[in-house]
Amino acid sequence: MKILSALVLCAGAAFAAAPVTADAPASPVPLDASSNALFKRMVALNSALRTYKATIHLDVALKSFPFVSPSLDGTAYYKRPDKEAVVFDTVPALASQFKKVYPKIEPPAEWHALYDAYVMADTGGSTVFRLVPKKNGRVDHLDVKVDDANATIVGYTWTYKDGGFVSFDQTFKSVDGNFLVDKQSGHVELPSYKADVTSQFSNYKLNVAIADSVFEQK
Repeated sequence: MKILSALVLCAGAAFAAAPVTADAPASPVPLDASSNALFKRMVALNSALRTYKATIHLDVALKSFPFVSPSLDGTAYYKRPDKEAVVFDTVPALASQFKKVYPKIEPPAEWHALYDAYVMADTGGSTVFRLVPKKNGRVDHLDVKVDDANATIVGYTWTYKDGGFVSFDQTFKSVDGNFLVDKQSGHVELPSYKADVTSQFSNYKLNVAIADSVFEQK
């Protein structure tokens, strides 16, 4: 489930740490969506969830100029299958810039259309998948860490061709039988932008009416 993108959402990385990557086997195994049991559970996760909105609090600590540490509050929105947005209560120029830093997070059901997907490691109760974009762009690959027990995505790391990365870890809580993001911590390490990021989600309201206009780019 892609609860982060439009924020960045904060999408968040190992907090102020190096990217989370797998110890790759000699030959990565292509992901077979029809037979990989964990992947099928990921696709089926929160199957009854159509929409949600939640309160989000975001703390940013810039490690590059202008070296400020703003806090932002807003509302996160989701609508199946892949619409996400965050509307901040106040939107300073920094918030507008920050939204553009994080890559888009697609749901697992869309992976094979957009990426060449591989199983990189399955150890210690978690599995790491590597996604290599089919379309040439800034991102070299994306590593996705999944909890084997509940099929939730607990970490992402985007590795860029220029040597930068964006990475985050996230924890979940159960809301009416759905696994939804509780907290995230992340790090952005790009040539022109460096920051630590933490966020917390609360006051989830599930399967409520959300107008499509909420997701239009402003």
